[in-house]
Amino acid sequence: MRGNACFAFLFSALLVAGSTLCQAADKSAMVRIVRNRDAALPVRFGAGELVKYLKLMGNPKPAVLESPETGDIYVGMIPSKASVEQKQAVLSSVRDNPDSFVIRTLGDALIIYGGSARANLYGVYHYLETLGARWYFPGIGNEFVPHTAVKLLGYDIKQSPSFRKRGLVVFSTTPDFDDLVDFAAKMKLNTIGLHAISFGPQSTDVGLANAQRVAEPRGLTIDIERHLFGESHCPDDMPALEDEKRTLTEYISTLPRNMSDFFLWPADKFLSPCNSPAFRDYSVSDLVMSFANQMLSTLRQARPEARFAFLSYLSTWEPPKHVKPMPGLVLEWAPMFQSFAHSLDDPASFTNTEYRGDFEALLKMFGPENSQVLGYWLDDTLFSRTFYGHLSYVPEALKGDLAYYRRMGVPAITTFGVITGRDYFLTHASPAVFLYARLLWDVDSEPRKIMRDFCRNYFGSERVLEIYESLAEADRLVYVERHRLRPNELNNPKFVAVASRALTMSEDLLRAESTPERRARFARLLQEVSTRFVNPNSIEATHED
Repeated sequence: MRGNACFAFLFSALLVAGSTLCQAADKSAMVRIVRNRDAALPVRFGAGELVKYLKLMGNPKPAVLESPETGDIYVGMIPSKASVEQKQAVLSSVRDNPDSFVIRTLGDALIIYGGSARANLYGVYHYLETLGARWYFPGIGNEFVPHTAVKLLGYDIKQSPSFRKRGLVVFSTTPDFDDLVDFAAKMKLNTIGLHAISFGPQSTDVGLANAQRVAEPRGLTIDIERHLFGESHCPDDMPALEDEKRTLTEYISTLPRNMSDFFLWPADKFLSPCNSPAFRDYSVSDLVMSFANQMLSTLRQARPEARFAFLSYLSTWEPPKHVKPMPGLVLEWAPMFQSFAHSLDDPASFTNTEYRGDFEALLKMFGPENSQVLGYWLDDTLFSRTFYGHLSYVPEALKGDLAYYRRMGVPAITTFGVITGRDYFLTHASPAVFLYARLLWDVDSEPRKIMRDFCRNYFGSERVLEIYESLAEADRLVYVERHRLRPNELNNPKFVAVASRALTMSEDLLRAESTPERRARFARLLQEVSTRFVNPNSIEATHED
């Protein structure tokens, strides 16, 4: 899945026409970027990003030309001089997935070509990564852009994602929301889900227009993921059912006509059972499944191709026994109580073992192709509520979760990232943010290799990797499970030793650093480490078993 930008062997004349090595273009020469005159907005945006970052790398500002002009880098198009065989080779490379792209040398020029307008933008960012650019967290201050010359020759890269849908669910009111969306595109995510507070009027605007403004140039899809309905769903309570149908009909009338997937949920609480004699033996999962089927039928009166989500969350993790999903009903699996120290298929976690049984039963009911995961890997609100004031860092558990879902055939993965915005990144340096996106694109990636690259580029020292490995060890000892911190090991000498070692190293590196930018980053690292030291008495006083 990963392509190399540089090969030492000879390419065939079909692909490279004589080039054997990645060679730098003359840094004094202006690069010409070519796109179609009627190119889609993400292609135009991608050409602009090439101009921006190649100039930041110290190259003369590239020129953007429109076909049929000739140039050096072709974005979203195949040059007319390419042979029929060469064109077919490119097109066949991106046929299977709309987010696939190729970066390929053709003669003395480079083509970046994707299976969709959005994929061309992904290809642009991937090309910039081959030159050394990195984006670790949202915001311009978290970019790494080296000074280097443009390279055109020796490329034959094909990339295709591990998951078709790769998303992040946030509030549109998150500080520096635009930076979050920009970061999502750079990390090859393709969906932004808009969440709403779970109290107050549930038909309130979630900031859709603003989100579309930011997402449209990047080709990202906007979903709405929110609680909209009540807490009681007896199938024979016809007045309540009619009220909910009206709520749905009125709400969807405000949404774009091209929106076809709807993630609109019951109340954010444990839902009520049904006291009606006819449905007394129905579980809450049965009741919500019946309700979701009714909402899907109502939805399809206005939008025949629409799909509607059955949210498996809190009261509805257990599979229904009496009701089956209608065609068009989608499983949205939200395992909020999972252990974040273990992957979902790790038998060492009893909680995850329970979850896995329910999930696999639901998957058989819906079919993998009609399933989506709504995770909590980046949900600052969850971790803050447990008094462990940072995102979990157990990279092998994160990779294990995603690899498990891939094996099960799940095509769509999202995660809450609520409150994980500007204010969080001012005080934290949590690698889960970029590891999640990297692994969604390529679940076979090696987290340690990604982390070594991060430590070298972002902090200027691979020694920082040792700190993060200590934090991973600490987070495997003291972790979040069942929506609470497991603080039993806080006084364990092993936990104290690894956390103290990370703290001492962080302090030493901060003290030794002189540049303001790096000092600020080391200060955030120090905060990341120090949040591991939690007062267990405050936790025990607040939580009950």
